[in-house]
Amino acid sequence: MNNSSLMELENNKLKKLEEYQLDEKGILKFQSKIKKVDEEESNCLGKELLELLSKKQPSSLSLDELLDKAIELIKNGANIEYKEESKGNFPLLICARKGYIEIAYVLLRTGANVNQSNNYGTTALMATARHGHSELLQLLILLKADVNAKSRGGDDALMSAKRHNQQECADILIKEQAYLTHRNLENETILNVPGNISIDLSYIESSTLSEITTSKTEEDVLDLISEAEEKLNKIIQKVN
Repeated sequence: MNNSSLMELENNKLKKLEEYQLDEKGILKFQSKIKKVDEEESNCLGKELLELLSKKQPSSLSLDELLDKAIELIKNGANIEYKEESKGNFPLLICARKGYIEIAYVLLRTGANVNQSNNYGTTALMATARHGHSELLQLLILLKADVNAKSRGGDDALMSAKRHNQQECADILIKEQAYLTHRNLENETILNVPGNISIDLSYIESSTLSEITTSKTEEDVLDLISEAEEKLNKIIQKVN
C-alpha cells in the first residue's frame, strides 16, 4: 500500500471516529457528563459494574435495563478499567465476550483502553474474535486495538478466531493486516492451530508455510465490513 493510500485510509478512519463520536472531542464531551468521585468510590462503582456485566444471566434485567444500569454506574463515576483480582477481568473484556456492543460503545466513549489485558494477556479484541462479535471487532480496530497483540500463551486474535471457527472475524483481521507468521508458545502458526477457517495465502510472506486453504476475495471481506458498520450505526443511534 503506497503513502497516498495509507493517508486516505487514515482519513477515512478519522471521519468514522467523528461520525461515531469516538474522536477526542466526542470522548471529552461524554466525560464531561461523568460525576467526579474519589478513587475509593470510583473503584467501588467499577466493581459493581464488573459484577453486573459478569452475571451469567441477569434474569431481573432485560438487555435495555442492563444498558441503562451500566450507563448510570459509568456516569456516576465508575472506574471503567476496574480489574478483579483472580483473573484480571475488566468491563470491556466482559462486553467483548458476551457481545454487549451497546455497553462497550459507552465504555469506549468514556475513554476505555482498547488494549487493556487480563492476567492471561487476553485483550478485548481477542475475546471478540473468539466469540464472533464482528461489529465490536470493527469498532475496537477503528480505535487502534492491536490486532497482533499476543496472550501469555502466544495466541493472537486471529488464532483465537480460527480456534473457534469464526470466519467473519478472521476475514476482518486479515484485511486489517494481522500477521500470519506469528508463532505461539507451542510453535504453532495460524495455519496449523486447530480450527476451520479459510486463509488467503497471498498475504503470507513466509515460504515455509505450505498448507493450502480456500481464499476469500477482497470484495467478500469488504461486504462483511460494510454489514458490520451498518449494524454499528443502528446501535449508536439507539445509545444516543
